[in-house]
Amino acid sequence: MENVQAACERCGTQLVPNAAYCEKCGARTRRARRLVRLAIRVELVFFLLVVVMVIGFTWIYAAQR
Repeated sequence: MENVQAACERCGTQLVPNAAYCEKCGARTRRARRLVRLAIRVELVFFLLVVVMVIGFTWIYAAQR
């Protein structure tokens, strides 16, 4: 099981369980930073799939002419 972050790394304030941000200074928690990294990866994969599809359809269209 993963360790729950109990205090803010920036100001040391006690955090609410599963908090994404510190209520006092607004710093992201480790959990929030990890979720942001995951979201960025998912967006990049989606973007690359769209690019591949556009290239594929363009190639198919050009090959049929």
